[in-house]
Amino acid sequence: MPALTQVTSGKTILQMTTTLSVKGQVVIPQPLRVTQKLRPGTDFTILTRSNGDIILRPVKGRRHHPTLADNLLALSGLPIDPEQATSRDLEL
Repeated sequence: MPALTQVTSGKTILQMTTTLSVKGQVVIPQPLRVTQKLRPGTDFTILTRSNGDIILRPVKGRRHHPTLADNLLALSGLPIDPEQATSRDLEL
């Protein structure tokens, strides 16, 4: 997967091609993961522009809770019992 590097207004842009899987997953090429210090489990914010561009922006802060379900419960104000085995066991 060759990379195209462009320099525009003093900014370097690294452009690579990747493919959307049948599961809706996109693989971020290894050279980009290394240069951007991205690790497995990194959360991303997805932005879309009116021209069709899709932007993935890494979330800098870490989650306060171990799972997405726990984060959503915390946002909704529901109590989280740390003694429960999994979020799936919570009664909503």
